[in-house]
Amino acid sequence: MEPPTQRGLKNWDLCLARDAVIACPRSLWLTVKAGVWAGLGNPGAMQRTWANSANPAGERVLRDHGDARWLRYTLQELGSITIRRCTGAANEIRITRKSTKPHIYGLADRSQTDRCRAVLRDLYPALYREENF
Repeated sequence: MEPPTQRGLKNWDLCLARDAVIACPRSLWLTVKAGVWAGLGNPGAMQRTWANSANPAGERVLRDHGDARWLRYTLQELGSITIRRCTGAANEIRITRKSTKPHIYGLADRSQTDRCRAVLRDLYPALYREENF
């Protein structure tokens, strides 16, 4: 599985479980809609677009039927999960398999950073790292 390399046109949901992380691509329409709102300088509308597409508490049952577009990371294969604070850009979640380059996921809503830090730290204490905090 190759890391997500398509910048700006593909967005992902990261679904966290005790024994795995699954990255599910968002629909193209949802991505375009959020991008238009962001381009018009309306971050509130962009955030509502994302929030309306998923449970805001982040709790849902994920049924994995083997979709080939999903990226699956089991804990046994992971080297680290890092939150990186970026100046002038979206903060990042970097998921690294052992001996490979990281797969980088941007946090479109920077206000989610602290919540992500807490959840990732609690779920994956042996793998969790932070950069630039």
